[in-house]
Amino acid sequence: MLLQLSIHHLALIDDITIEFAPGFNVLTGETGAGKSIVVDAVNLVLGERAERDLIQNGEQKARVEALFDVSANAALLRLLADLQMEAEDGLLAISRELTSGGRNICRVMGSVVPLSTLKQISALLLDIHGQHEHQSLLDEKRHLSFLDAFGGKHLQEKRAQVATLYGEWRKTRTELEHLLSDAAERERRTDMLRYQVNEIDTAKLRLGEEEELERQRVFYRNAEKITKSVENAYEALYAGSDEQTSALDACRGGIDELSAIAHLDERYEKIYARLDELYYQLEDAVGEVRALHGELDYDAQDAEQVEERLDLIGKLRRKYGRSVADVLLFREKAAKDLDRLEHADDLSGQLKKTLVKQEEILSKASAELSRLRREIAVGFEKKVEKELHDLGMQHAQFQVSFLDQNKTDSRFTPNGIDEVEFTMTANLGQPLRPLARVASGGELSRIMLAVKNLEAEQSGVPSMVFDEIDTGISGRMAQVVAEKMAQIAEGHQVICVTHLPQIAAMADAQYIVEKGVEQGKTRTSVLRLDDRGRSEELARMVGGAEATSESSLRHARTLLAEAAQRKGNLRELSRKSE
Repeated sequence: MLLQLSIHHLALIDDITIEFAPGFNVLTGETGAGKSIVVDAVNLVLGERAERDLIQNGEQKARVEALFDVSANAALLRLLADLQMEAEDGLLAISRELTSGGRNICRVMGSVVPLSTLKQISALLLDIHGQHEHQSLLDEKRHLSFLDAFGGKHLQEKRAQVATLYGEWRKTRTELEHLLSDAAERERRTDMLRYQVNEIDTAKLRLGEEEELERQRVFYRNAEKITKSVENAYEALYAGSDEQTSALDACRGGIDELSAIAHLDERYEKIYARLDELYYQLEDAVGEVRALHGELDYDAQDAEQVEERLDLIGKLRRKYGRSVADVLLFREKAAKDLDRLEHADDLSGQLKKTLVKQEEILSKASAELSRLRREIAVGFEKKVEKELHDLGMQHAQFQVSFLDQNKTDSRFTPNGIDEVEFTMTANLGQPLRPLARVASGGELSRIMLAVKNLEAEQSGVPSMVFDEIDTGISGRMAQVVAEKMAQIAEGHQVICVTHLPQIAAMADAQYIVEKGVEQGKTRTSVLRLDDRGRSEELARMVGGAEATSESSLRHARTLLAEAAQRKGNLRELSRKSE
């Protein structure tokens, strides 16, 4: 249940916090006051697409925070445990921050999470019905998802299984089609792969070889300078000359002189010890110079071979990869592809057998999914009809029509083999027809309300947001929809944006959204109304320009009193039905 929504620098809202009540909440206000911004904020914090133009002009970022009571939401608590998260005292805090630079930061209980994780969690928290979502009922391609949402966990698991089997079947089929493609093209591909593998094999590449060759190249290109420097260093440090003692011998001589007096004074002893240690380090280093001196064999032919080898490796890298390791990986993949093509007949036979087996399993699973859907459709039809009767469409008939299926491979889809279409009639004696041909705007709103109510019952989502579900309805039908939403609010928290006084009067809590000017800037505010405030707002909704008249206020108070009585009657009926 959504307890609190905090909005910071989103569109025309600076900083507001809305504390929602249990049951039925409504948001009302003049057209253009900013009611949709509140819905945008809920959408944003739940993980829907974030547009940078939502950030308030002149600000660098916008942030929305929401606090949910999840103490009774078993499905969500299981998901949090799987994600190694935990609600605190039954409360879950989520937030989302959007920056002008395009950064999008999602947090759950203060920890940064990927957007995908936020969406996983929010799917179990709240369901939003947007202003124009009822138009999706006119798209028969969406009808299957509405039916499946009613199917519960078992159907969802079967649908996921079919999707997995379809992916495996599709992969095998694509591989087989590729293998059985044009014979001439396959031959050309075989020749090319054979050449590539042979070219790399002939080179006999070794990991680390290029680095070693580069070191040799540096030596050969600087051989004269290196030889001269090493020989001079060797001569000075170790060999000496007829006229000059070597540095190593001179150092040893100096140290030996100090050894004779080291015992006389602590200072002499310290300097002697340091120099003696340095001598042994120098001796080791001179040994390395001597070893280098012994390696100074320069052969022009060797240098040429190194250059040729590096040129060959460079050529292969330009063709097959950025490094020797990449070239060898390319060779491994090319060899596998070559082997497949050279044994295409054997492999195609295996793939055909695999494809037949996968088709049998996929067909069986798809048929089982179809059977489940047909069973579920019967209950779905009855429940939708009951909801529509409750919503004032007493003669409505509703049916899920399964379209003809072609028993061919092309009929397999990730969603199974079914195509469905919702059909209905609102009048006695009239045939069932597709929704797009018979439903008016007001009827579509009521059908969507019915479907959403059934979805909520199945999913267990505790909170629902309706953004102007009352589109296309008025008068007596508005009262019927208001009572249905109040009924839904008995088992769910409902948050509704509405322009109809009949719906607003049935609410347990009402909030007014107003737009005003502060310090030369247009700003939106949201305020929960007390009893007097509700009467005045309902009077505005009823009377328009005459909102302050006593007759409008009297009418508003009557609406509230009648709404309270109706809610009491509905709750009494609900208790008796239990």
